[in-house]
Amino acid sequence: MRELNAENEITSPEERFDDVVREYIAFVNQQVGAYMDALAGFAGHYARVERQVRRALRSSRRVNPKVDADTVVWASYEDPTQPDVIHNRIVRAADYLAINARGGSNEQQHARAVLVFLFTYWEDEIRPRLAACSGVEKNAVQSYIMGDLRTVRHVILHAKSILRPDKHKTLKVLGTFFDVDRPLHIAYDDMHKIFALVKRDCARLMFEWLGVPDPVGQASQFVDVAIQRPTPSGGTAP
Repeated sequence: MRELNAENEITSPEERFDDVVREYIAFVNQQVGAYMDALAGFAGHYARVERQVRRALRSSRRVNPKVDADTVVWASYEDPTQPDVIHNRIVRAADYLAINARGGSNEQQHARAVLVFLFTYWEDEIRPRLAACSGVEKNAVQSYIMGDLRTVRHVILHAKSILRPDKHKTLKVLGTFFDVDRPLHIAYDDMHKIFALVKRDCARLMFEWLGVPDPVGQASQFVDVAIQRPTPSGGTAP
């Protein structure tokens, strides 16, 4: 059963530190899956519309070479409970393709949302519980990568995703990932590096809790992390 402490933070005296870390790793893996599925969806939109545009313009270009600029996409969705499709938007085909292209605004919007979600769940749920398991104050649970994601979250939500010099100076891990005074652009490869850095720091927290020598150095060798606990029967918990 969870209880409220003096700071109205939810804690559970029965929780184990490794269980909380494992829960956060599972959450991170869930975001990896959602990110990859979303990118596959954007790529599918791009491929279908590009194919349809080429088919539609095959003969029209012979008559009017400028017809590309006048081509639009009429986006709609079907609702099985309604007789008519739901109109979503009309947009120029070139703009639609750019939005759904690799590195386009749809990918960037989703990547930013995932990073905000990663930090918020860490800060509001996981970090207080780790502190409770360790018997320390919340601020005693430290993580450079999560501190950087705090800055990234602030920039996304409060600075129109533009990283100013004062915020860039606070980045301890992600400083080389982003340009100063430009909107955050989160490349595909960098997004996976961030996922790996978060899970690597989860390993570092586990090593510190277990008293493993040189926890930072040990964790730096990890690419991915999974935690299993032995069961009373001698097997491992799922």
